[in-house]
Amino acid sequence: MSTESSEKPRKRRRRRKDGYRCHCCKEKKPFCWSCTCGFEICPECFEENKWGISNGPTWICPDCERVHLME
Repeated sequence: MSTESSEKPRKRRRRRKDGYRCHCCKEKKPFCWSCTCGFEICPECFEENKWGISNGPTWICPDCERVHLME
């Protein structure tokens, strides 16, 4: 029995080709903070709403309430 056949190939992360669409301003942007649930917010809208979704090093998705690091 070979160990090569049981190993899964690594998945590569791919960059989005179509960009992002902010859920707040509905505009297409080159970058948005995004959650695995699909929520996306651009840096401009993030700054306006920072008081409600961030405490500095982390932000909380308003849709699913997952906590994300600002990386």
